[in-house]
Amino acid sequence: MKNLLILICSTGLSLAALSQNVVQVEYFIDTDQGFGNNKLASVSPSSDVTFSLPIDFSGITPGYHKLYFRTKDNNGIWSLTRRRNVEVLISEAKTTFVKGEYFFDNDPGFGNGSSIAITDLTDSIILQNFTAVTSALSEGYHKLYGRLLDNEGHWGLTFRRNVDIYKSSNTSVTNAEYFFDSDLGVGNCTSVALLNPSSDGSFTINIPRNQIPMGADSLFVRVQDDTENRWSLTQILNNISGTLPLTLLDFYVTKNDNTATLTWQTSNEINTAYFNVERSIDGKNFTTMGKVSASGNGSLKRDYLFNDNLSALHSGKIFYRLQMVDNDGKFTHSKIVYITITSDGLKYSIYPNPAHNYFIVRNDNYTTLADANIIVTDLEGRKLISQKFTKNVEQKINITSLSKGLYMVSIGAPGNMQTRKLLVE
Repeated sequence: MKNLLILICSTGLSLAALSQNVVQVEYFIDTDQGFGNNKLASVSPSSDVTFSLPIDFSGITPGYHKLYFRTKDNNGIWSLTRRRNVEVLISEAKTTFVKGEYFFDNDPGFGNGSSIAITDLTDSIILQNFTAVTSALSEGYHKLYGRLLDNEGHWGLTFRRNVDIYKSSNTSVTNAEYFFDSDLGVGNCTSVALLNPSSDGSFTINIPRNQIPMGADSLFVRVQDDTENRWSLTQILNNISGTLPLTLLDFYVTKNDNTATLTWQTSNEINTAYFNVERSIDGKNFTTMGKVSASGNGSLKRDYLFNDNLSALHSGKIFYRLQMVDNDGKFTHSKIVYITITSDGLKYSIYPNPAHNYFIVRNDNYTTLADANIIVTDLEGRKLISQKFTKNVEQKINITSLSKGLYMVSIGAPGNMQTRKLLVE
């Protein structure tokens, strides 16, 4: 703050009629200590009874204050007390850090931590390295805290870092594991053996393309040491990217009599060779039913179709997926879709399933579904959507009001009611 204020004072009208001379002045800030007990100053008044008075504001907190002063004449008589409103400003000098402190786990209070030496006192610190002594810490995970003090006596925010204390400085990383979406627990995710780690402890993980889930954007990694097989903290790598064979925009299946029709749409086909259409009756074990060649490289949207004969299959769910293969043999799988074959013949089909924002009811037998009711319920049987089937072949159902989860779609026609499961994503 500025320490001095030069105040031009005048004895004013109260002294105009007096012949005495002003010989002393006193002033105080906010609190009056009594006549003659405040800060005194001798003055040499000018011919117009004005004088300069330096005011010391050292030790006064920044902000608004009231400044009072009064004068005494050569007969020892004090004048009326005058008041001025003043503002004490924060120092305009550049703030610099002068020292710091750190501590582990528990805060000992400001100024009671281990010292951090500031290497440059002439400028604000942008980057300050320091060595934290860990010899007194037990092995395991701890929290390191630190903060800095500036030249005006203000402490900065306290920062925190997680640290892991090992018994031996010769500890090496021997194993690692990773996952994308779900953590199966320490030691239960996809393992990577590190047979020859680099001298600086860095290592490389090669992840097969077909093991990267569709839409994955975060990779989670942790490592294990060779001392007590201890696992590190899990590290998150955001915005991962991998060159997949293509971008799959849509993929769904419908049933027409004894034929399953699979349709899909792609874009950004780069180095794509072909698609294997795979079928399963349990959703786990798939068999290749056919092969469709890719249309070629390019960013344009491309549509594909494959028909699968169902005449030899019994009633139940039939699952399909695509194996998308590029020219160097690398591949990835699509999501799984399915249809249901009923013993009395499939009267309708719904797609896409899983669905988002909408699904379509396809009439596979117009005379059966004409004017039928379309009802969507939750798993507790509560009716959420109800409307008539008014289209000749396909009717689009808006489901933007539904949250993610599993629902039941029922088609009610005279003498017949059939239900399908619908997954909303």
